[in-house]
Amino acid sequence: MSGLYERHRAVAPDWLALYYREPLEITHGEGRHVWDAEGRKYLDFFGGILTTMTAHALPEVTKAIAEQAGRIIHSSTLYLNRPMVELAERIAALSGIPDARVFFTTSGTEANDTALLLATTYRRSNQILAMRNSYHGRSFSTVGITGNRSWSPTSLSPLQTLYVHGGVRTRGPYAQYTDERFTDACVADLEDL
Repeated sequence: MSGLYERHRAVAPDWLALYYREPLEITHGEGRHVWDAEGRKYLDFFGGILTTMTAHALPEVTKAIAEQAGRIIHSSTLYLNRPMVELAERIAALSGIPDARVFFTTSGTEANDTALLLATTYRRSNQILAMRNSYHGRSFSTVGITGNRSWSPTSLSPLQTLYVHGGVRTRGPYAQYTDERFTDACVADLEDL
């Protein structure tokens, strides 16, 4: 085990999982590739849990980030922000949703928290349906709806969560079913809950 791994274990919570028996230290990326501390090159299929889908060190993205950082790093939604409004207009127009509204978040966890807030407010209920074996983030509410217990440091939740079968066709009790029978089984599972 590397010294960095031992240092990680000394300061990070136990539930913060690392992949592989010998965890990789990713040092840098370029385009669709990343390199580890030993200089090995990997095709990045992970993108930081799908967070960095623009590729690594892409010149136009790096330039845009540097230019924005040169103007202002962060501003609250309490103020008008021209680039935010312009992007929201583009997304709303592309969505095809009449009177679409756009709300930006900084992570999937925050997006899921927002979805939970909207759903529970609209429905006036804290009952949530989530997918079995799912991952939804690291906040208290998203951990509470995560369907894979090994990714949850607590079983407590502010929500009453029931787990339904997800859309993954290759595993679970319905894996051998035809498409039609799989859909029927998923619907029956939902109706049963």
